[in-house]
Amino acid sequence: FDRKSLRKAPLELTVRVAMKFIEGRKKRFGSVTVALTLLIIAALVILNVIVAALAGRYDWMFIDMKSNLVYSISDECREYLSKHVIPEVDAVNEERRASGDESVSIEIIFCDEKENIQSDLSQKYIHDSVYELNDIYEGYVEISYLNIWEKPSLAKSLGVSTTTDVVCRFGDKVQTVNLEDFYIFESGGTTPVAYNGEKILASCLMRVTQKDEPVCYFTANHGETLEDYELVRAIVEAGYTVAFLDLLSEGIPEDCQLLVTYEPKQDFVVTDGVSAISERKMLDEYMSRGGKYLVFASADTFVSGGRPNFEAFLADWGIGFMHEGGEDGIESCYLVKDASNSLTVDGYTVVSRNATEGLGGEIMKSLADNNVFGNATCLYFTEDFESDGEGNYISSATGSERVASALMISHESAEAWASGRAVARAAGDPFVLMTVSEQAVASGEKACVVVSASSDFAKESAMQSSVIGNNRALSGLLKYFGRENVPV
Repeated sequence: FDRKSLRKAPLELTVRVAMKFIEGRKKRFGSVTVALTLLIIAALVILNVIVAALAGRYDWMFIDMKSNLVYSISDECREYLSKHVIPEVDAVNEERRASGDESVSIEIIFCDEKENIQSDLSQKYIHDSVYELNDIYEGYVEISYLNIWEKPSLAKSLGVSTTTDVVCRFGDKVQTVNLEDFYIFESGGTTPVAYNGEKILASCLMRVTQKDEPVCYFTANHGETLEDYELVRAIVEAGYTVAFLDLLSEGIPEDCQLLVTYEPKQDFVVTDGVSAISERKMLDEYMSRGGKYLVFASADTFVSGGRPNFEAFLADWGIGFMHEGGEDGIESCYLVKDASNSLTVDGYTVVSRNATEGLGGEIMKSLADNNVFGNATCLYFTEDFESDGEGNYISSATGSERVASALMISHESAEAWASGRAVARAAGDPFVLMTVSEQAVASGEKACVVVSASSDFAKESAMQSSVIGNNRALSGLLKYFGRENVPV
C-alpha cells in the first residue's frame, strides 16, 4: 500500500465490520445494546484515525515494500561514493561545459530486456541496487538495457559475453562485470552464500571515474603460480590495472605503483659470474622511489638459505623467516599450528589477532580482527633492527631510518613445528604472521614492504568468505599504501 490507501484502509474495514456486528446485535439485544455498541465502535474508529494520522506524520509502522529491497545501499557506501565518485563526475562535466559539450552521467547497462532481468532473482538483486543508486544520485547514475543479440557489435565493443554481464560506462571508460562477481560462493562450490553487489558497484563506479589508472605488476619469472585469481580480483577492485612482469627482460616500469610476489619457487637473480642482470638491484631501485611491495610466502616456500638473494633483500627491511635444523641437517621453516584457534581439525588454518602496538597496530586498529592464515610459517625481525619497546623495530643501517612492525600475530595457544617436532610455543611471545616495514625516501614518499607468512591468506577459500576478514584486511593495506579511493 501507499501511505494514502494505508490510512484509509483501517477506517473502511472497521466501519464494515461494525455494521455487520450491529445488524446481528440489534436483533438479539435491542436498541440500548446497539447504542452502547455504537459508542464503543465510534471510540475505536476515532482512536484508529488518530493513530493512523500520527503514523503517517511520524513514519510509524510503515515498511517500504515497493521494490523488495533486501539489500539496500548502506550509509558507508553513500559516503564513499559522495567522496570519491560524485566529485570526479562533477569535475569532468565542468570541463565539458566549459568547452561547450553536454554533461555526461555514469551509465549502468544491463545486457538483457528489463523484464528478463527482474524475473531472475540473482539479477534482480543487482537491478534493485542500481535502481536505488539511480534514486540517490539522480542525474549522476543512469540505467539502460542492451539486447546483445540485436546489437552484437556494440556488445563486443563493451566486452560483453553473456546476458548476465553488467556494464558501467563513463565517457570512454568501460568496466564490464559478470554476474558471479556480485556474489560470494561457498568454498570450492557454485552455491552463492552472500551478496556483494554494493562493493562491486562502488568499485566499478570508482574505476570508470578515476583520472589515473595505477598499475600493479605480479612478478612472474620465479615459478610463481596463482591457484585462483581471487588476489588479482581484489587488486582490480581496488582500482589497479594488473599486469605480469618478467624482471629479467623488462625491469620494473616507472608506472608500477604496486609490486606483488606470490610464493616464489626460485631465487631472485643477482649479478655474478653467470648473470649480468641483478633483480635484487631492481628491487632496491624500485623501493628507493617509494615502491609498494607485497610478498606472500608460506612454510613450503622457504628453506633457510634456499632463496638467499630474496631473503637477503627482505632481511634489509627487517624481515626474516623462522627455521630449525633437523637431525638430517636440513633447515625447515616453522609451520604454525593452533588447535584452539583454527578453522580446520588439524589446527593448521590458524585464526590471527591484529597487532595492537607500534606502526602495525596503528594500521590494523580499524580493520577486521578475524583473519586466517593457512599453512603459515613465522616471521621475525632481523638483528639489525632494534626494538623501541613500543611494537616497532628500527634500523638506520641504510642511512635512512626503516621501521618494521607486526600487523597480525598468532594467539598464545599456537605452537610451531619443524622437522616433524614442536620447536616453539607462542605463550607470552606470539608468532608474527604478517609484517610491515617502511622508510621515507627522497621524493617525500614512503617505501613500504608487507610480507605475509601464508600464501593461503590470499586464496579464494579465505578471500571469498563473508565472515573471514582477509579481503577487507588486504583492501585496508592497499588503502594504507596510498590508494585513498579503495572501497573497504
